[in-house]
Amino acid sequence: MNNALLASIREADGRYLSDLELRPFDHMVEAFQTRVGLYNHVRDHGKDLVLNALRRLMQTPHRQVVQEHAQQCQRDMLFTLEYVSKGILLNDEDGFMEEYLVWMQNIIRSFNRQSACVVAYRLLKEEVRSTMPGDQSNLMVLYLDKLIEALDTGI
Repeated sequence: MNNALLASIREADGRYLSDLELRPFDHMVEAFQTRVGLYNHVRDHGKDLVLNALRRLMQTPHRQVVQEHAQQCQRDMLFTLEYVSKGILLNDEDGFMEEYLVWMQNIIRSFNRQSACVVAYRLLKEEVRSTMPGDQSNLMVLYLDKLIEALDTGI
């Protein structure tokens, strides 16, 4: 459950939540099947998504990065997909931003690999768009766009 919903519950100590305060719960319930479907799809097909993106990255000027760091790239991209999927499942965009995105941005910048990573995650986003159902793809792309922006220009 996301931080905003938990905060609403804590702030309502000694009273019932209003209809307005319950709207985020309604929205979460309405989208829950999509979120579970996305999580399951990424769990079952995440490796294929990453490998296809890395194959396409080999056809770019960043070929050498893949040749030298293929295992690390695959590991990091799979970890990113896992973290994004968990954030989406829990409807916790703030947690994704605070706990993962800032950390990932700092790591990638410290190795000076942001340009290759930006291209890799753009290719991953294209893989997501072309292989996942539309409603799931749209959710995933929101998170990937935030990641790409953080890697490219910072938060």
